[in-house]
Amino acid sequence: MTQDFFQVGSETFIAVTAGGSVFYFVKGALRSSSKGCRLASGVEEVITNGPVVCRWAAWFALLISIETVMVDVRRVHDPWNNAAAWGGANALFAVDRGTRAAIREGLKGAAYSVVAGLAVGFVTVLLKSPDSSD
Repeated sequence: MTQDFFQVGSETFIAVTAGGSVFYFVKGALRSSSKGCRLASGVEEVITNGPVVCRWAAWFALLISIETVMVDVRRVHDPWNNAAAWGGANALFAVDRGTRAAIREGLKGAAYSVVAGLAVGFVTVLLKSPDSSD
């Protein structure tokens, strides 16, 4: 269980960091640079937004790690794991602002998870083929 927890968290962190860096490089190279300075502008954009990308990657890795532990402990993959993971990740990232902020952010994270789950379920129902008999 512990090995899965660390492996999933580290792989998620690496993937999100790489993806965010590529996104900001392309954004800097194509959008906000003159024709002769595209490479330098792309690198500058990655350096400028590095802390944002790393914070988002750390949050997402924590979210995935908590969800992995919840699935391993409960032996059930359901929306409660996702809600607990979102709430826990948000609460842990808000601990430095105090107990009230951590509780508030945890509840908001759990609520966002429920809303996202409902949205995914709604889209799944809308995209289901009407001629299938399942």
